[in-house]
Amino acid sequence: MFRATRLGPDSPSALWARDPLTRTPGAPPAVLPNPGGSLPNDVFVEIPGMPAVRVPPSHPACSQHAPDEHAMAATPEAGLAIMTGLWWDLGERDGPPASRGAGVATPA
Repeated sequence: MFRATRLGPDSPSALWARDPLTRTPGAPPAVLPNPGGSLPNDVFVEIPGMPAVRVPPSHPACSQHAPDEHAMAATPEAGLAIMTGLWWDLGERDGPPASRGAGVATPA
């Protein structure tokens, strides 16, 4: 079990990530400030003080982790394209702005 983390939607890293996450698919992403505690984001947030930005390729009605969870055929392909754009921008521009301590781990 991992502790949930929070990165404010207006943090420098979240704002930086919105540009490639919007440009590649041509639509803005859904921004959720509180990733749950099923991934080790807290390790990166608490120890080195790095912001944690998660990009799950999904859609609002996927029922993630529910008995009727599903993915539309285009979702994995779109996810690959979006992440390619994000990684491209990470290498081409000098990456996201330094924002140590921007994420906050919270008790689960």
